[in-house]
Amino acid sequence: MSKSFGFFAIVALVVAVQLIEVEGVCTNIVANCAHEHVYCPSQCEAFGRGVKPIGWSCDFYNLCTCTYEHPVTGQFGVNQCEIGMGLCTDDCRNDCCYARCEIKYPKSGVGDCVQDYGIDYCSCTYRRR
Repeated sequence: MSKSFGFFAIVALVVAVQLIEVEGVCTNIVANCAHEHVYCPSQCEAFGRGVKPIGWSCDFYNLCTCTYEHPVTGQFGVNQCEIGMGLCTDDCRNDCCYARCEIKYPKSGVGDCVQDYGIDYCSCTYRRR
């Protein structure tokens, strides 16, 4: 096998691995960390309904974002994950939000501007198996 073919094979493998969506990780935005009665880890436990959270963060515009090993069964029995993809502005509304989400989650991502928790942000919903 030539050195150039081996190098090309390694580069192709690295690119393919980076494009694969990580199975088994699901995030959900559940509360605003700025509210004094909100303790994000407790909110994640309550939202998970028995699914143990593996992490939480208030980094996305002070919104409590929980990370679970697999999707939490939500309203109407739908296993849906959600992540914030930036703020919605006059320059970036639903079409822009949808495009951001589709780039990150090409197989299942749907982006929509939502006004929730006092913030107008791009909500990207996606599915995990």
